[in-house]
Amino acid sequence: MRITETIRHPADPQRTFEMLTDHAYQVRRCERSGSLDQTVQVETAPDGTTTVTTQRHLPSDGIPDMAKGLIGPRLLVVETVRWGSPDADGEREGAMSLEMPGLPITFTGGIHLRRGSEPQVTDHVVDGDLEARVPLLGRRVEAMVAERMREIVQLEERVAREWLAEG
Repeated sequence: MRITETIRHPADPQRTFEMLTDHAYQVRRCERSGSLDQTVQVETAPDGTTTVTTQRHLPSDGIPDMAKGLIGPRLLVVETVRWGSPDADGEREGAMSLEMPGLPITFTGGIHLRRGSEPQVTDHVVDGDLEARVPLLGRRVEAMVAERMREIVQLEERVAREWLAEG
């Protein structure tokens, strides 16, 4: 299932990148997503690439009964974003993966910071493929996960606006 979501940040691409690679910001977005606990790592390599990895346990509330037996009371979500260096306009591209260890569900795709149509606005675009390798139920599981991803994107847009307003 193809998923494309866009968040509009009231900041230029550099400030948006600084926020997205800030350890405290990542902790806040995990906590606000309902995380029961989280681990955040931000690593910058000598070549200028930056990798942000979050691991968080989310409650399995709202998961249909058919899937709860596989998941249990909480769900581990591992998100990895590998950012490249900025281009001449300050825009960035990266690779993103989302995994749920122990479950046959993955998301892989790209992540982009692009100048918006208005000054001092950045379009933060996530675009990729969600795959649930579950016989007979794969499409239903993908639809449920996609809806949850949309809810989290909307929440993260609010968290980002709060963060940028504070700083």
